[in-house]
Amino acid sequence: MKYRSVIAALFIVLFCGMVSAATDDGTDAASQISVTQITQTPATLMPGDQGFITIQITNSGEESAYIDRAKLYTDDLTVVNDIAYEVVGDIGAKNSMEFTFLVKAGSVEGIFYPNFYLDFGTAGSLRTSLPVIVDDTAPQVSLLGVPETFTEGKTEDITVRVGNTRDGDLSAVTITPDTDVVKSDQTSYFVGVLAKDESAEVPFAITPDAEGDLTFTVDYRNGVNEHSTTTTIPITFGTDKTAAQLVVNEVEVTSGSTATVSGDVTNAGLEEAYSVMVTVGDPATPTNPNPVAVIGALEPDDFSGFEVTYTMQGAGQVPVLVSYKDEDGNIYEETFYVSGSSGISADGESSAPAERSSSGGPPGGDRSMFGSMGSGFAQIPFIPIILGILIVVGGLVAWRKGYLARARESIVNRMHKEKK
Repeated sequence: MKYRSVIAALFIVLFCGMVSAATDDGTDAASQISVTQITQTPATLMPGDQGFITIQITNSGEESAYIDRAKLYTDDLTVVNDIAYEVVGDIGAKNSMEFTFLVKAGSVEGIFYPNFYLDFGTAGSLRTSLPVIVDDTAPQVSLLGVPETFTEGKTEDITVRVGNTRDGDLSAVTITPDTDVVKSDQTSYFVGVLAKDESAEVPFAITPDAEGDLTFTVDYRNGVNEHSTTTTIPITFGTDKTAAQLVVNEVEVTSGSTATVSGDVTNAGLEEAYSVMVTVGDPATPTNPNPVAVIGALEPDDFSGFEVTYTMQGAGQVPVLVSYKDEDGNIYEETFYVSGSSGISADGESSAPAERSSSGGPPGGDRSMFGSMGSGFAQIPFIPIILGILIVVGGLVAWRKGYLARARESIVNRMHKEKK
């Protein structure tokens, strides 16, 4: 009887243990646990990156289940917190639990499949594999509006376009121009987050002081990992094919108490010239009444007349100096030579910017009595045209009112009387 009591007690203990690991329908509680969600941050790793893999499990059964430990096994990645879940414990019925592993990618690109393992002790285990992508693709950086050549002191607008070609978001995207030879209107620009397949365009106003290289650096984060990529363009000076180009023609020189040089200034370039002025240089001395002709702004293909008075000892060539500004306020000067009795000699070579100014100022201009300003309309003979129109209108009015008929009769009668 004594052994039977002991055996009965052991049977009761074993039966209770079996019940604690089983559901009402006789199945193991551990069999009701499944992986319900896997989250990776960032979505893809770059070589050497660290990232988080979070695995959610759910107990869909009616009984709690015991979990001994959770592990992530892989030969391709490094699991930084490998022993984080050596002891887990129970998961209640209808409850969920998350396990987060910190992994580090190696130097090799590819798709790797670490295994997630749950150990339920005597109740079995659960295994599942999950893909992890390691990709070294950097965001695409392109430059828009880069001129073929630059001009010292002239501002050019260059747009930096950044596109995210990775499978996941990039954060803290920042663009910085990096150079010692240019000035920029902004030292850096913060773009922020770029989602997959998104792009951003950022304009920079670049003013070169010397030749060299201009580098745009794009800093960004892939998850918690900091990265950067660069693109570089050379800064070389040359002739601006679209700049304003002033030409002097139809030149006449007259002499009297003072000499006068007159003509037309035409903008043969593709950009507007501002603050255009004409005067003469040594050995001529500009003098009143017109020492300087202020023309103002000249649009492409526009022209305007000028007249400058001067004095000069002896005969010789007179330098006609034409100065103007670009839209950034840089001053340019072109020189043309005129003799005392003939037209213009060819020396239209533009000098480098004579000086720099932080602001170009509003365009000026001389106005004719009919309001033309820095334009070829100033050369149209308005007064003779208007006088002719007035004569024609007066004749029509006199004809309609009969003045012309009465005047004709009066003349005829007078001629008859003179014959008698």
